[in-house]
Amino acid sequence: MDQVYKDHKIQVSAWPDLSGWKPGVVVTYSEGGKHILKNITMDRIFPTCDEAEQAGLAYVRKWIDDGKPDLGL
Repeated sequence: MDQVYKDHKIQVSAWPDLSGWKPGVVVTYSEGGKHILKNITMDRIFPTCDEAEQAGLAYVRKWIDDGKPDLGL
């Protein structure tokens, strides 16, 4: 699933885990004249691929809305 949100390109995917689906997100954007790429994974597992992708999208949108705080990754 690809989406542009507030000038950020978001690519969401999910992969199977032993007990469900785990979301992962790649976000690309420009800031201060630099092109930035962030890989964001969530430790939470979801029962379906679609739920995992939707949760990943919601998570990264909130991260953007919150000013892109340090994720401690």
